[in-house]
Amino acid sequence: MKKHKITAMILAATLSLSLLASCGGGDGTTKPAGDEEVTIRVTLWDYSNLAYYKTIFDAFKVANPKVNVDVVEFAADEYDNTIVTQLAGKQDFDVVFTKGTPALSALIEQGHILALNDLIDNDTAFDKGKYLGLIDQLALNDKTYGVPFRKDNNLIYYNKTLFDQAGVAYPEDGMTMEEYHALAAKMTTGEGNDKVYGAHVHTWPSNVYNFARRVEAFNFTDPSTYKNLIPYYEEVLAMQEEGVIQDYGSLSASKIHYSGVMYNQQAAMLQIGTWFTNMLAENVTDFDWGVCSLPNVDGAGNENAIGAVTPVSIGGYGKYNDQAWEFIKYACGEEGAAVLAGAGIVPGYSSDKINAIFDDLPNTKPNAPEGLSKYLDLEKYVVEQPMHAKGKAIDTIINEQHSAIMTKSVSVEEGVQGMFDRVTELLNG
Repeated sequence: MKKHKITAMILAATLSLSLLASCGGGDGTTKPAGDEEVTIRVTLWDYSNLAYYKTIFDAFKVANPKVNVDVVEFAADEYDNTIVTQLAGKQDFDVVFTKGTPALSALIEQGHILALNDLIDNDTAFDKGKYLGLIDQLALNDKTYGVPFRKDNNLIYYNKTLFDQAGVAYPEDGMTMEEYHALAAKMTTGEGNDKVYGAHVHTWPSNVYNFARRVEAFNFTDPSTYKNLIPYYEEVLAMQEEGVIQDYGSLSASKIHYSGVMYNQQAAMLQIGTWFTNMLAENVTDFDWGVCSLPNVDGAGNENAIGAVTPVSIGGYGKYNDQAWEFIKYACGEEGAAVLAGAGIVPGYSSDKINAIFDDLPNTKPNAPEGLSKYLDLEKYVVEQPMHAKGKAIDTIINEQHSAIMTKSVSVEEGVQGMFDRVTELLNG
């Protein structure tokens, strides 16, 4: 018995020395020896459903044979809440994907994410200019906390075949909201189950406010700009009243997905993010489709992009910050971007190589349009929801007021005023 006890003490001492030897800097992160393999923990959603994740992660392992990746997958619907709970318990996630800027802002405020400024500034191989200004837009309190893995530009997707059959000219860049309304009315035909709507407006608030946000007339975090939403809500509600688009209340109650509406050719146009490029390319073979920039009250053309960003960050309690940074650079750099572009997903990284992949899409998907890079490689990308410490709470208020406006529980003016009053009180609280 005594012999076993002495052996256990020797093993414990050896382990302690080993741990001491592998630690350094006093920053709470493990510093592995040069030839030692490490395993970084990466948390995200939909890993099992999206093949491009595995392709990128496997390629990273080939390029970095001493770094293994342990994927920690959570359900997509509850991801934002789950990741906050997990990190509040100081889970040692090295790399953290977030679903958007409100979620990232909340994690930053709670101290769960590390600032990347020193890593970015000291890494001569990292070019933040390849992200079209998005790196700076992922800053909060003058510190940057994420690198864009994906980005999206909201566009009008349209069914070329339906327009050809109707003998109507395709939608174009630079439409006003009135012109968009008139075009949708012209393309609305039939009744009942056979009805084809001229356009489809999904239920998210961004399906209204992004028309204004693209031209920077609306800012999610600035209540003084909310009044600029009034003409957009008025136009969309008029389209709804005329039966040019489906009713918001019915869409919400039945949880109709926008993709099915387009796949089944029940609408001629749809305003949605560029992730839909992948969905159309993979699922549509019986009609041709195209894209154009969003309309707005003034008719500004394809000048800005507007959309959400998928940021990738370093967790506050991980063990391997240096390896986490190498992973982020790979997944969010040209290597990862090429995989995303090949799947029809717009990466955060931008280059001529990535543009060429999108422009080649019609050669592999004959129904796809030519020249897609025109809508992806723009001088300015406007983040749909700017970083803000109270971003998640602002998002909740805007969702609630949007629903009240679209169901006509309040007038447009009352709904927008309520949005202004509630967010102003939140910001001043």
